Amino acid sequence: MAFWDHISQKASETTGKAVQKAKDLSDVARLNAAISEEENKIRELYYQIGKLYSAMHMQDAEPAFADLVAAVAEANNKIVCCKQQILDIKGVISCPRCGAEVAVGSAFCSACGSPIAGSRTPEQEGMVHCEHCGALIKKGVRFCTQCGNPVTQTAAETLPAAEAKELKICPNCGAELESDAAFCTECGTKM
Repeated sequence: MAFWDHISQKASETTGKAVQKAKDLSDVARLNAAISEEENKIRELYYQIGKLYSAMHMQDAEPAFADLVAAVAEANNKIVCCKQQILDIKGVISCPRCGAEVAVGSAFCSACGSPIAGSRTPEQEGMVHCEHCGALIKKGVRFCTQCGNPVTQTAAETLPAAEAKELKICPNCGAELESDAAFCTECGTKM
């Protein structure tokens, strides 16, 4: 019987060691998760500190921070510009009250009902967006002046002749073109 008692004791010791090892691994994993959570809190706090400092000292940042604050301001300006280009491509504006996207020319916001004043800018009157590159082009042209792709019939509505600007002549077909056109609106020739 001593033999079986010895085996039983060894099995109990091995099981105890395995249980302790599993408990230790569980504790280490729990502590690593707690460390990671605290590191994330610190990152968020640093972010908030930097954002607050940048907002408070945008114009009078200390020399060590001046370049960084200027880079943040430049990046924010680029974001605003890109967002405006997206709105222009979509043919919408942002509601001044709620920020919802509203079709250009709408009198009221479809989300909050707020009146939209002056929703169409003068340079967009008589203009359409190219389906290929999104550039604003005059209604009535057959080819985009920026990318040279053909314009569909719905976008190629005719305009009054009074809207003519400085013109140049296409060397291929003789069509009159605006001075800033990169492609002919009639034959698509690159200028």
